[in-house]
Amino acid sequence: MKLRILYHGNCFDGVSSAAIFTKFFHAKIDPNAEVAYTPTMHRAGNAFDRDQFDGDENAIVDFNIVPTNG
Repeated sequence: MKLRILYHGNCFDGVSSAAIFTKFFHAKIDPNAEVAYTPTMHRAGNAFDRDQFDGDENAIVDFNIVPTNG
């Protein structure tokens, strides 16, 4: 299984969140999962591109997702 983790790049808490989530996933979900990391930055509009979600499982850590109206 491939796990893709998108994390808030260029900050210690983003990298730490990705590491902690990896440890949790390996301990509780799938110890043999192949993990791929994608640092992501805040930007206007959608912070994520659909093609970034290429894992069998995908996770976003250390991001505050606020819905917009419209």
